[in-house]
Amino acid sequence: MTDSAPQLSTAELARYIDHTLLRPEASREDILTVVAEAREAHVKSVCVNPRWVREVHAALEGSDVLTCTVIGFPLGA
Repeated sequence: MTDSAPQLSTAELARYIDHTLLRPEASREDILTVVAEAREAHVKSVCVNPRWVREVHAALEGSDVLTCTVIGFPLGA
């Protein structure tokens, strides 16, 4: 049996990954670390609690990484 599934490179696979930090106690430093990691890896997005959306969006300016958020997770944040 042959495997007919397409093989993705690491860079291609990264474009399907959301780099996420949803800990309620995450600090600004934690958030900026995740943003730097996401920019370096060229993942699809950085997903954070709504409180951090503006900061993440500004930090990702000029990159190919999107800003993502959640509503009501965790703990109704």
